[in-house]
Amino acid sequence: MERHALTFRVLRGSEDRVRRVLAAYPRPETEIGNGCRLLSTTVFLWDNRVVRVIDVEGPLAAVAGHLASDPAIRRTEEELNPFLVLPRDFSDPESVGRFFRRALMTRVVHHRVRRESPESDGGRTRVALRYPVRPGRGEAAARLFAWGQSLPLGTALGTALVDTTVFRKGDLVIRVLDVEGDPDEALDRLGPVVLGGPTAPALTELLEPGWNLGTAAGRARFLAEQRMTVVTHREAGDVAGGSAPGPGPAELSPN
Repeated sequence: MERHALTFRVLRGSEDRVRRVLAAYPRPETEIGNGCRLLSTTVFLWDNRVVRVIDVEGPLAAVAGHLASDPAIRRTEEELNPFLVLPRDFSDPESVGRFFRRALMTRVVHHRVRRESPESDGGRTRVALRYPVRPGRGEAAARLFAWGQSLPLGTALGTALVDTTVFRKGDLVIRVLDVEGDPDEALDRLGPVVLGGPTAPALTELLEPGWNLGTAAGRARFLAEQRMTVVTHREAGDVAGGSAPGPGPAELSPN
C-alpha cells in the first residue's frame, strides 16, 4: 500500500460550494487490474485549502489513468474547476500535468504502528492535523519529523493508533492518523506522544507564536484548533452510494 496526498486552493467564498461538489463524487471502480487497486480516499478542508489523501496498491499513475477514463468523474472535476485558484485547461494535457505536479505533496514519513486484527470491527477513523508552521520553516519541520520516525510510537501508544503519515507542501505540513475507537478520545490519548515527546521543544520553535506542544494545555489547544475538516472518506469495501466518494482524475492524472 502506498499513501499519497494532493493539495490545491479554491477561491475564498467558494468553500461551501466546493464542499458540496467534493461530497457528490460518483463512486469509481476500485479494482483496476494488473495489481492496481484504489483502497481509500479522504478529502479534508482547511480554510480554502483542499487536501486529498489516497491509499493505492500499484502505481499512482495507473490509478489516475483509470479514474480519468470515467466520464462521471470527469464531469464532477469540470464542475469543480471554476472554483480553483489555479484552474486546469482540460483540453491541454500539459495544463493538467502542471496542476498535478503543483498539487502533489511530499510524503515525509509513514509509520505503521500495527496491523489490524482479523476480528477488527472496522471502527477506524481518519483524522488530519495541520501544523501552523512559521513562514519558511516547512523544510526544517520536515527534517524534524523524519528524524522523529525512529521514536518508539508502537510501544508508547498501545492500540489506539493504526498508522500515521506526515505530508508537506512548502510550509503546509499535515499529519494524517488512522485511529481506532472514538477519535476524540484517541487523539487525547495520542497527544502526549504524537505532539509531545523529545521533538516537542524543537517543533514548537518552528510554529507560529503562541503555540506550545510541550504542555498538556498547549497540546489540547492544538488538537481543538488544528484538526482539519473531513469532507469525504471512502474505502474500497464501501457500497455504491456510500457517504464518501473516490478521488477525481484531474488531481491524480500526471498526463
